[in-house]
Amino acid sequence: MDNRSNIRTNMKKTLVAVVIIIAELSTFAYAEQPVDVLQELIDQGTNILKDPIYKDTAQKEVQRQKLSEIVNQTVDFKEFCRCALASNWLKFKPQQRDDFTKLFSKFVTVFYLTMLQDKYNNEKVILIGQNLISDSKAVVRVKVLWKNIEVPVEIKMIRRGDSWKAYDIIILGISAVRFYGAQFQAVLRKESPAQIIDRLKIKIRKIQELLQTSFSKRSRMNLVFFWKRY
Repeated sequence: MDNRSNIRTNMKKTLVAVVIIIAELSTFAYAEQPVDVLQELIDQGTNILKDPIYKDTAQKEVQRQKLSEIVNQTVDFKEFCRCALASNWLKFKPQQRDDFTKLFSKFVTVFYLTMLQDKYNNEKVILIGQNLISDSKAVVRVKVLWKNIEVPVEIKMIRRGDSWKAYDIIILGISAVRFYGAQFQAVLRKESPAQIIDRLKIKIRKIQELLQTSFSKRSRMNLVFFWKRY
């Protein structure tokens, strides 16, 4: 009787485990796939960039705001900042982490979207495929057609609920997380989290001032690097 009881108990445990696994797999199967999420958001952004209404200079800020909303839907900036700061993330208090993330996302959307608005010339973004690393992480392979040149891009994505968000972009082998991570590390060797947050505020203010005139090539490059002060 003991053996039979043990067998029945083990079978029940096995059945419960199988049900749980099937439920998890079903959720994953019906959740949006990384490549589909990315394709939809890219299409939305491209439509906004191509919309003739935004050729009017007076509409540029409205266009940038709409693009910013799409970027914030696409990118998990907190995960990006956590990865870029690496062990330095632990030096930030919870409120500083939130402040840093919000400011960095604002820097990215204002600086890079302004450049995109100026430089976009009907370039095409073609999604090649995806590699599901685990049930929560994936890499989407993309190529950007720019002046008849194919630029390979990899986008690292993380699952958030039933959808996916990007947390790193690798262009020609250069990771955005590593690029900014190296800068953050260099600054934080000499300065505190509060000081690097102040740097971000200065960067954003400088960009907003330059938006009233125009970005020179030198100004654009200087703003990318966080160790440069103004």
